[in-house]
Amino acid sequence: MIKAMIVEDKTAATELLRWLIRENCPEITAVASALSVKEALPLMENFAPDILFLDIQLQHETGFDLLAKVKTWNFEVVFTTAFNEYAIQAIRFSALDYLLKPINGPDLKKAIERYKAKRQFAAGGEELYRNFIRNISQEDDKQLTLALRGVGEVQYVSLHDIIRLEADRNYTKLFFTNGKNFLSSKTLAEYEKLIREKGFVRVHRSHLINSRHIISYTKEGVIVLRDQYEIEVSRRKKDFVSRFMDNRTILNP
Repeated sequence: MIKAMIVEDKTAATELLRWLIRENCPEITAVASALSVKEALPLMENFAPDILFLDIQLQHETGFDLLAKVKTWNFEVVFTTAFNEYAIQAIRFSALDYLLKPINGPDLKKAIERYKAKRQFAAGGEELYRNFIRNISQEDDKQLTLALRGVGEVQYVSLHDIIRLEADRNYTKLFFTNGKNFLSSKTLAEYEKLIREKGFVRVHRSHLINSRHIISYTKEGVIVLRDQYEIEVSRRKKDFVSRFMDNRTILNP
């Protein structure tokens, strides 16, 4: 049995989500709702939801404000949002679930399945949300942190400290500036979607690299990284990488 709480400032949207829950999610047996951050905080303490459906833009405040005021993290969050791409990117960085409005039944069911799967892997749950709150307030990419899910653990790293990512079947191995590495349960394609706008470039089917850590790019199409690792750029990526190298802004890592 799952208890759900909806925080949404539009009554019609709340009623629609209640109906979708009734029609699609029999495992949710109790639903409460609030219209604002002020109303939601005491209700959360009394109702103790297992899962929180949280709108981002509320009356005079945001769903982020609500999360920042929460003292006890014993629930999971699914954002319900039509918010901008920056917020969605921040949500993804901390591996939180979200539903884009207008919400539909199939998407809701998928979110509940993700929620149940996440409940089975509860390690680091509170810190995931704290990490999310930190990321949405950061403008400097060097300060953005990525939540890495492995086998039985969650590790947090700065994007700036990642040199490269390498595909390992359905897993990804990340290599860091301190010489260490981490095997993550996400695929390389998933990471590419997360960080391709943050200076990371896919140079090969199996390799995603941090452009800040490129030492050289040879005429033979070989990239040398800060850790002295060499990657031969795939044939179909060479034109793209060449243009990228010609036009990139040289940063001081």
